[in-house]
Amino acid sequence: MKGGTRFGAIMVVKRQCAFCAGEIEPGRGLMFVKRDGSVFYFCSGTCRKHQITYHRVGHRLKWTRAHSLRKLSTRVSTAIPKRAAKPSSAPPKDAPAAPLPAEPVPPAAPAPDTEPASSPSTPDAPPASTAKGSGKVPRPRTPRKPPSAASEKKSPPA
Repeated sequence: MKGGTRFGAIMVVKRQCAFCAGEIEPGRGLMFVKRDGSVFYFCSGTCRKHQITYHRVGHRLKWTRAHSLRKLSTRVSTAIPKRAAKPSSAPPKDAPAAPLPAEPVPPAAPAPDTEPASSPSTPDAPPASTAKGSGKVPRPRTPRKPPSAASEKKSPPA
């Protein structure tokens, strides 16, 4: 028999590297089996080391094929905008109409014994959150304690 064995034709299985997504030809590469039974195929020791030892993700490194494939897929997805569904303002025709509320409920007034929310001392003052810098509200400073007598340097007895 030409091109096969007595059991049938030889089927060539090309595998893909678990790290770089490169093609692994038959008879090449490494097969890594974890204790839980999951199998990883690597095209080189570098790919195995990056994934297993260093816990890196292949598509984040520019030298991998996985990076170029991911970059290409993001370009294609951004080039073709998805059609947004039109918001439906009217309910479906066969749906029953919802009953309208009898009277709207007025908002509750704040209790007279509570103070209003922290308002600035002057009406033209900007709120505390817009202070210069990172936008954080400054904490009030606490006064420092004077040094105690125990912490003063003691001179040796003469």
